[in-house]
Amino acid sequence: MFAILGDAAAAYNAISWADAIPFLICIIGLYYIKVRIDASVGLGKKKSKELKRIIVDAIVEGHQQAHRS
Repeated sequence: MFAILGDAAAAYNAISWADAIPFLICIIGLYYIKVRIDASVGLGKKKSKELKRIIVDAIVEGHQQAHRS
């Protein structure tokens, strides 16, 4: 894992500003598109918290049923 971080640090130190600016614009654009898609599908912050609560409740319920049997 630390080897990967070392490679990432080397890449960060080696990139020039001429290459970094378009790369950052692409990353920001892709993130913006991802957020728009999530919002259109209904996976905003409120929905993700609700989904997490539903999943946790289902796991707890399944765990309780397993111990009853």
